[in-house]
Amino acid sequence: MKQDIEGMNLFQQVLDETPKEVRQQVEWSYDIADKLDAKLHQLGVSQKEFAHRVGTSEAAVSKWLGGGHNFTLSTLAKISSVLGEPIISIAR
Repeated sequence: MKQDIEGMNLFQQVLDETPKEVRQQVEWSYDIADKLDAKLHQLGVSQKEFAHRVGTSEAAVSKWLGGGHNFTLSTLAKISSVLGEPIISIAR
C-alpha cells in the first residue's frame, strides 16, 4: 500500500514538472491514434493494408496506433489523403 502511494506521488510529481506543451503534444498524439484506429475499424482495413495504401511499413502504422508518435504534417496529410478525410482539423 505504501509503495502504491509513493508511486502515485512520484507520478504526480513528474506530471507536474512536465511542460504544458509536452503534455499537449502527447494528448494530441493519442487523440490522433484513437481517431485513426477508429477509422480503420470503421472501414474494415487492417494495419497491413493501410500501411500498403500509405506506402509505409506495418511496423510504422503499429507505432502510430500505439500513441505518443510525433506525427509530421507530411505524414498527417498522407494519412488523410488515404482515408479520404482529414485526420485533424484546424479551427479558422
